[in-house]
Amino acid sequence: MGIPDGFGSVLVGGLVSAMLYGITTLQAYIYYMHNFEDTSTMKFMVAAVWVLDTLHVSFMCHMEYYYLITNWGAPASLEYIVWSFPASILIDVIVITIVQLFFARTIYHLCRPQLRWLVIVPLVLLILAHIGFATATAIVMYIRLSTIFTERFIFACRFANSTFSFASYTRLYTTTPAAIAIALAEVLITVSLCMLLRESSSAVPRTKRLLNTLIIYAVNRCLLTLPVVIAVVVTGADDMFVWAATFDLIVGKLYANSLLASLNT
Repeated sequence: MGIPDGFGSVLVGGLVSAMLYGITTLQAYIYYMHNFEDTSTMKFMVAAVWVLDTLHVSFMCHMEYYYLITNWGAPASLEYIVWSFPASILIDVIVITIVQLFFARTIYHLCRPQLRWLVIVPLVLLILAHIGFATATAIVMYIRLSTIFTERFIFACRFANSTFSFASYTRLYTTTPAAIAIALAEVLITVSLCMLLRESSSAVPRTKRLLNTLIIYAVNRCLLTLPVVIAVVVTGADDMFVWAATFDLIVGKLYANSLLASLNT
């Protein structure tokens, strides 16, 4: 007996995530080889992102080994959530938060003083909302590891609503709001960076080319991360939990690479 249809997408997502981790490692190496003048804080941030990304790929490998190798032919194991899955979600939350706060700091320094808080406050609120909902998702999954709690929760759900499931609860109250918050924050970051860089346009050709390049990088960054975040929202809303987990394995790697690419520009 094999695994249910669609679970192979998690394996593909893991392979893509591992490939992106290799790119993250290469970019981190390039950063330390060419940015000697950066502050210690910036160097520590890059090291922290790389270490967290390493932990994430380790947890991801453990999760896939547990479901696809250790419990091959045991579909009942798919009813339980292995600890490394919520752990990888927490790592993703930290990485995405670091990256978004980095770009929020950039926007803060580029903004005019009278407009600074009008942009930063909504952005920080969206980042905090993502932290809260995503952390709640991981906590709920950890609680799901408890067999006693699971039995009581399922009994309560059946008593209240026969069509309400644990996956529906997680999707409705934690996963979807977290993905929506991160998508809105991503749009706000991209629009703010493009507008601020456009306002900073210079008559000096070299400076103008540099600013145009930075705008292109900001747009490309959004085009790289936003579709994956939207995919998480759509698949989660349609109860396609396996596909949502697949995209979730990738999104953190895209944010780590977007940060390092901007620092190496």
